[in-house]
Amino acid sequence: MRPADLARLVTLAAMWGASYLFMRHAVPYFGPVPMIELRVIFGGLLLLAYVMATRDTVGFRQHWPAYLFVGAIGLATPFVLIAEALTAIDASTAAILNALSPLFASVVAAIWIKERLTPVKLAGIALCVAGTAVLVGWTPKPMSGRELLAASFSVLATVIYGYTIVFTKVKLKTASPIGTSAGTLLMAAIVLAPFLLVAPPAHPLAEIPAIAWMSVAGLAVFSTAFAFILYYRLIADVGPVKAITVTLLVPIFGMIWGVLFLGEPITPGRIAGCVIILAGCSLILGLVRLPWARAAG
Repeated sequence: MRPADLARLVTLAAMWGASYLFMRHAVPYFGPVPMIELRVIFGGLLLLAYVMATRDTVGFRQHWPAYLFVGAIGLATPFVLIAEALTAIDASTAAILNALSPLFASVVAAIWIKERLTPVKLAGIALCVAGTAVLVGWTPKPMSGRELLAASFSVLATVIYGYTIVFTKVKLKTASPIGTSAGTLLMAAIVLAPFLLVAPPAHPLAEIPAIAWMSVAGLAVFSTAFAFILYYRLIADVGPVKAITVTLLVPIFGMIWGVLFLGEPITPGRIAGCVIILAGCSLILGLVRLPWARAAG
């Protein structure tokens, strides 16, 4: 990987890791649904402008049913679940749990498109489950019921991400990747809009502090629009397998930003859970091979 590509990979991980910092700052003032609505509508409009500027195509006419499904189920729902989780758990824990996405993607791919679950992938899945148990169970004080529920929301979000990855691969393989990002984000905004009637902002807009508005802007501009542009540039330059390694760096940056800007502690359980989950994801993604698997091959 060239130095420029490595720099893009690290920058992307930093942007996606920062999304947990931005959400943790903003969600107490906006509430989960309004915050995510602002994220997807402004992120989607910025990506739409980029698609038009580069003379790419979104393909609404051809792909709108799949865009609607991905927008509603694959983006709006997990985004809101993670935002809700961040009202009870810290950014570091949520970022680490988000790394479980490759686990569920591999399971869905095995069921739907018959992608074989090799012994190495099964070992990776076992490590991910063990790492999650360590992360949730090895804490300075036991998690409360509300915190456990919030952690389960984060895990459920990764289940949905895992399904959506395979759905997109099957149903949107002819669509432009960056056009898909713009189309699905805008569909997510349309789907979420009616829910603002029953889930308005937690505080009057005039009373929301500048830091919360800046966090939403950072979430929409850097962690959504710019991040997607960078991600698809990486896929084009280094291929999807190397680009997906960003999922292993996001939790690390999530913890770094949480410690630096939110004062979150670095605990032994958090470090151990993170290492075990990332090791499992590395096996699932095929980034490393076990000695016995190499010998068998």
